[in-house]
Parts: sequence; structure tokens; C-alpha cells
Amino acid sequence: MAQAMVSAKRLSPSLAAWRVWDLALPLQAPPRLGLQIAQGSGHAIFEIHSDEGARIPLLARIRTQSTRSTEGGFHQEMAAWQAAADAELAPKLVYVDEENEVTICHKAHHPQLAVDAETLSRLCKQIYALPTAGPRLQLRSDINNYLGAMSATAKRAWRRAMLACNVDEALSLLEHDTPHFCHNDLTAGNLMSDDKQLMAIDWEYAALGSRYFDVAIAAGSLDSKERDRLIDIVFADTVDDTLVQAGRRVASLVTALWQTQFTPLEAPEPSAWASQPEMRA
Repeated sequence: MAQAMVSAKRLSPSLAAWRVWDLALPLQAPPRLGLQIAQGSGHAIFEIHSDEGARIPLLARIRTQSTRSTEGGFHQEMAAWQAAADAELAPKLVYVDEENEVTICHKAHHPQLAVDAETLSRLCKQIYALPTAGPRLQLRSDINNYLGAMSATAKRAWRRAMLACNVDEALSLLEHDTPHFCHNDLTAGNLMSDDKQLMAIDWEYAALGSRYFDVAIAAGSLDSKERDRLIDIVFADTVDDTLVQAGRRVASLVTALWQTQFTPLEAPEPSAWASQPEMRA
């Protein structure tokens, strides 16, 4: 209840600014905050109601905790989201309150059918083509931050696993790859549709980095055959098998460390993670 009251208070300025929302058809009366319909690791999502049922449904998204320690992270996320929305690759932003870390946006929905490699590759390549400058993805820093939140015992276990799997070498390979603007978190839960095309939400990790890491994260929701097909479509004749392995290894590690901090019941033990065949390929 207390958290709901805090969220409502932080949302109030955005709702009060309804007259300046970026809408094709301006509202004629104040909107109302609806129920919370989703809760992620770092955000809560609320419905927004108005008396005009014919317009595109709107949502309010409020950051409840940062899942990254990057300074200016919310501003960077909004810049990436806006660039993607301009290309219809993300829900349209209607209003942004940076002080309270609140966004009002068009509502999208999860795809009705499972996303296949061809559809996902199209989204990946559209994102890579965005004319967007951004910060470099700091995978080493992110990994160290996750490790820093652990107990000393857990940290030692993960460092042993990382050493056994040559993670440092994999990171170096990705760091020397040609950087592209990437979403870096195209998991199944972050894929949406507006009934016209696939789009993405949660641009918190968007940055310049290796496409091989980005594709490895995106491929996590696909079966092995579709994962290979995704790589073939995205990279075609330019695919580098060494970078494919590096991307998969680092993506698997980052996912496991993220789970350790935010969804510990889903997190693997370090030894189990390191024993996977692909970690030692």
C-alpha cells in the first residue's frame, strides 16, 4: 500500500500536465490513473483512463528501482526510446517527467504468435540502422556491479567460474568488435506489437556495443534451430563464429548475474553455469 501511494504521488505531476501531452487529438478533460497492470524488475505499469474511448490507449510507466548504476541512465533511456519511437520501433512517447522518472506512452501488447527468427532479425537490423549516438555499453562495469552486490563467498565462486570459461577473453573480443546501436535486452518480455510490426520496450540497456552480444540476448527465447537462423539472417556472409561464441558466453553470464541480483530463485549456481557445454566451447 505504501509503495502504491508513493507511485501515485510521483505520477501526479505527469497526470496534471495532461494539456501538454503529445497527442494527435488533445484530451478535453483530465485523465485518471487506473490500476497497476504490470510490475517488472525496475518498473511499474499503470493504465490511464479518459472519457474518450476511441483514442489509442495510454499507459504510465514509473521506475521503481534502477537495474543499472549508470549515471544519467533515465535520460539515456529516454533518448534511445524516443529515437526508436520516431522509427515506430517502440511505443510513442506522450510525456516524460525526468525528475520523477515517469513516462506516459501509447499502449502496445505482446505478440499473439511466437516471434520467429525472421521477424526478430528484422527488428534487430532496424535498431542497428537507427541514426542514434549513445554511450558505449560497459559490460565489464555491469558485471562488476552485479558481483559487488553479492556476498564474498558468492563473488569468489562466480569469479572462479568466469576464469574457467575465459570470460575476459570473450569480453575483449566484443569490445574490439565494430560498435552498433543495440537494444541489448530483447528478451521475450520486452517484445511488443502495435498490430503493424514488432517493437521493443525497456530501452534501459540501449547503447553502442557488439551486435553479437545483442543477438545472443535476443536469441535466448528461441529454440536452438531458430537461434542459429537468427544469426544467419542478421550477419549473413559476414558472420564471425568466434564472436558468436563470445557473445553467447557473455550474454549467458550477464543474464545469470542479473538473475542472481533481481530474481535469485531463477539464478543458476556458478558451477552449473560454468558446466554448460557452450561455456567451454
